[in-house]
Amino acid sequence: MKRILGIVASQRVLGNSELLTKAAMEATGADTQKEMIRLTDLNIKSCKACYRCLPPDVPCHINDDLQFLLDKIRAADAVVIAAPCYFLGPQGSIRVFQDRFLSVGNKAEEFRGKPCICIMTYGATDMKGYAEAALNLTARFLNLNLIDSDSFFGASPAEVLEDPGNLERVRQMGRGLMDPGYRRTFKANECPVCWSDLFRYEGKDIVCPFCNTRGEFKAEGQEVKMVFYPRDNHRFTEEGRYEHFDVYLNSKKREFLAKKDHYQKLQEPYRSLDWWIKPPEKD
Repeated sequence: MKRILGIVASQRVLGNSELLTKAAMEATGADTQKEMIRLTDLNIKSCKACYRCLPPDVPCHINDDLQFLLDKIRAADAVVIAAPCYFLGPQGSIRVFQDRFLSVGNKAEEFRGKPCICIMTYGATDMKGYAEAALNLTARFLNLNLIDSDSFFGASPAEVLEDPGNLERVRQMGRGLMDPGYRRTFKANECPVCWSDLFRYEGKDIVCPFCNTRGEFKAEGQEVKMVFYPRDNHRFTEEGRYEHFDVYLNSKKREFLAKKDHYQKLQEPYRSLDWWIKPPEKD
């Protein structure tokens, strides 16, 4: 029996993200085993940037719920990730989870190929921001096979269900989790590698800030189009992951250890500047 895991980054009970996740999971069929995790209920702490977790066989030493979540993803056959858009980006528990990927990136082989869909909900038509693209990074850095993602309008709880097209679309995505031949419809003006619609302009080139795919503007008659040139070793390939997590990060760790005394001398003039404040303790 296939196991479907739904991860919902929202504190709203029966909110839009939860409802669409349940609809997508329901569409996988009655013969699938379903589990859901409310990401905001987990105790996932901030990354300490200690680099102790860099070896592939060493888990993060922080004692929290991260390993529980990763174990559930490992055990799943397919994953649904959903979050609302808060102030142009995804809900904060997604960002905290992503920041812990320093300890996950070099272990990504454990999650390879599991089909995944991402669902983003938003409540203001001009405030979608970068939320869907950022939510997709969760799947891509986990090395999941992101087969589809979409954004759905709904501010009030259950408002997203007022549009029958939303249910139809999210059920299509859910069925895709069980269909090895499922193919997402390409959208215009998005990165062909990671689907981001955000770009930097660097002189002649346009650059995707997520996967670092480069392209350029080209005139075709009266139209100007973006043309991309995907690399075989972009950030989310095995080579790209190896270069970042195994080569670069470990080189920075070795550099730190070799120059530790030097860095401490640079810190010294600021060590006595103790201006920190804390809130009063609660009764």
